[in-house]
Amino acid sequence: MSEPSVDLLEAEELRKAIIDGGVDAFVVGREDGNRKVLLLANAYQRYRQLVEKMQQGAITTSPQGGILYANQRFSQLLGIPLAHLYTAPVQSYVRAADRARLAAFLETGNPRSIEITFNGRDGARIPARVSMASHDGYASILVTDLRPLEWKVFAAATLKSIRDSLERLNAQHGSEPQAREALDNINEQITGFAQLIDTQRADGQRD
Repeated sequence: MSEPSVDLLEAEELRKAIIDGGVDAFVVGREDGNRKVLLLANAYQRYRQLVEKMQQGAITTSPQGGILYANQRFSQLLGIPLAHLYTAPVQSYVRAADRARLAAFLETGNPRSIEITFNGRDGARIPARVSMASHDGYASILVTDLRPLEWKVFAAATLKSIRDSLERLNAQHGSEPQAREALDNINEQITGFAQLIDTQRADGQRD
């Protein structure tokens, strides 16, 4: 059996150093002869931004079940500030009937997902699907809200996102004659959509 090549050994050493946290950046060669520095910190920051903006709750627990990390969505889901969540046992936020199942799930990582009910602020009950993203003693899990989606809340959030995008387009292309007509048309449609949402909200309040 032939000995591993020097390149293969170096690649394995780099892989281990990255996993162990011993490397913050490394240089790679490119076909054009230039070199590019890859910063792992930048990748980690973008990953954190992605997790914070996702629509699912995300938490990491210790082998004892304490919450080591929770994203903003999980905090909003329970209606509990992040500062109150850290280090608390995740089982303490779950209804009593589901705590044993959740403890077994966190210990083994099996099955891949379970449905349980969280206890939120002011006694709110939040049915959710808990899915295992990774498990090595420490469990990283995703929490999906299973409550029926209220379309008016969803519509309002969508409208805000569209308006934010329109403001950026106006800032970048508002002075261009060809873009002005299209942007004005989008703005008119957004205004009509907003009026529809307001009408539906008013009708709901009267009911």
